[in-house]
Amino acid sequence: MKLDVVNIKGQTVRTIELPEDIYGLEMNEAVLHSVVKAYQANRRQGTHATKTRSLVSGSGKKPFRQKGTGGARQGSTRGPHMPGGAVAHGPQPRDYRQALNKQVKQLALKVALSDKIRHKKLIVVDDFAISKYSTKAVLSILSTLNNGSNKALLSDERKDDFLFKSARNLYGAGVLAPTEINAENVLRHEALILSETAVRALQQRFEGKE
Repeated sequence: MKLDVVNIKGQTVRTIELPEDIYGLEMNEAVLHSVVKAYQANRRQGTHATKTRSLVSGSGKKPFRQKGTGGARQGSTRGPHMPGGAVAHGPQPRDYRQALNKQVKQLALKVALSDKIRHKKLIVVDDFAISKYSTKAVLSILSTLNNGSNKALLSDERKDDFLFKSARNLYGAGVLAPTEINAENVLRHEALILSETAVRALQQRFEGKE
């Protein structure tokens, strides 16, 4: 599979060959759904809690006499039906984590990358040419390469943080290292803009050389 490499002005500078087994897969909604659901579940803290009747403050004394009040008999003020009482069947702290094996995560990422290629939303640039902190520079790149939309994920393998800090103020934009890209953040953004070094780093991930 061939794909044009462009510069930050949108001009084609050369063509690269992309492997079909990474960028040419058919849509697999079942894999994407299970992987995205697991990523979202794994981010949940699970610290929600409500008080049961054993945790609510209150006396163990019978609130009023059994008979003669004209009301229902009560044995505690801490029941769920009493004012200030416990919560019945409320949420308790729990772990939401879902296990994913490496092969399924890799397959989901390949399917997501293939989907971006299929919809012409994967752009490869030769160099982002960011040598200083400049939100204006990243905004110009997005305006040129993504039709004026900020909703794009950018990735480049670089030692400095110029690109990351220049893009983090842009609503809808994201920057990740090639080693941090997964299916969920690829699908969350409208477009995916990779540098040539990021493309090579991604391929090394799939070959197990990371």
